[in-house]
Amino acid sequence: GVANLTSLGLKYTGTVGSGTFTFTPATGTAVTSGSIDINSGSANKFVITGSGTQTAGTSQTITITAKDAQGNTVTAYTGAKSLTFSGANSSSSPVSSPKVGSTDFGTATSVTFSNGVATASMSLYKVESASISVTDGSLTAS
Repeated sequence: GVANLTSLGLKYTGTVGSGTFTFTPATGTAVTSGSIDINSGSANKFVITGSGTQTAGTSQTITITAKDAQGNTVTAYTGAKSLTFSGANSSSSPVSSPKVGSTDFGTATSVTFSNGVATASMSLYKVESASISVTDGSLTAS
């Protein structure tokens, strides 16, 4: 016989990759499927990584990763994306705005993703504790 696993309520929530399923009936012989590929879901958030500390007036490289609901990297999220960063303040004397690349926070800047991952240079100027956020208009991270 054939069973429709979706209608039986089977939902896979693990990591991406390839593998097999094994069905072990109460009686009889276990059956293993052929190899299947598990792909990521749709991107629903960003994860920003970088150094937890930064000296005012210097830059650091940050990594922005598009993730699905299970935390898998969404490799299909590729190309130039318009991102807006926030969460840090300008210094007061001299006035210097936080930037990603040469673009001030609060203004959209183009960042290129490859296989769901992008890097950018971030410069902060005010001595403060900041929680950096980024959005493309639908996905957000902090």
